[in-house]
Amino acid sequence: METYDKIGINYNKTRKVDQRIASIIEENLQPKGINLKLLDVGAGTGNYSNFFSSKGYNVTALEPSEIMLAQASHNNNIKWIKGSAEDIDIQDNFFDGVFSVLASHHFNNLQLAISEINRTLKSKHFAVIFNADPSLVSKKSWLFDYFEIVFEKAISKYINIESFKSLIQSTANTHVKIIDYPLPDNLTDNFFASGWKKPSLYLDQTFISGISPLASLETNTLNLIQERLENDLKNGTWNNKYGQILEENHFDDGYRFLIWQKP
Repeated sequence: METYDKIGINYNKTRKVDQRIASIIEENLQPKGINLKLLDVGAGTGNYSNFFSSKGYNVTALEPSEIMLAQASHNNNIKWIKGSAEDIDIQDNFFDGVFSVLASHHFNNLQLAISEINRTLKSKHFAVIFNADPSLVSKKSWLFDYFEIVFEKAISKYINIESFKSLIQSTANTHVKIIDYPLPDNLTDNFFASGWKKPSLYLDQTFISGISPLASLETNTLNLIQERLENDLKNGTWNNKYGQILEENHFDDGYRFLIWQKP
């Protein structure tokens, strides 16, 4: 969790819950009953945990980073646990639903994490993972053009979505549904591709500091990317090549939901 110990200091400034993403998670958890118990795996500072706790769910927020935990807001409906997805200190068949938002690429052992998630989930209940597959991003997009090094690193690190689906199916012995999520242009959770329609955001250090693949870049590399982008925005090069994207309402940057029901 060295990465999140680094970026966690400013995390809450830019990474806020996006209610559309949270609502898709809730819809696919298919909650039924009262006093339902949910697990947020890789909860960060608790933005999505707080969304669900505000709706009356009892949330357990699992997070390994001390920096993130130190900034977490606490309330009676959230129980915080310092720990990893590969070793969840909770009894079997405990949760009515499990979710994870843009955290699974940081798991050290994805198969073990899926096994642990499934172990703590009640039978016939659902888990939802929101994740990204950078290999799905068009190499003709402006983000790939300027941040090719970021995509190359991510493609080598992230599991592609079909392999992820197969891994869950074999580990949990169940069917997995994938939901595509083309990004709207007004996300409130400012993860990497959230500024797809606002290129100047990638010159903002506060925005950069809350995004792990950008905050992890060597300073010189990031400076060169930003210098090129800033110059191209000023001289019209960016607009001439990519200005048509400003007419779009959504952009597919490979973000997907994976949903499964424990047998």
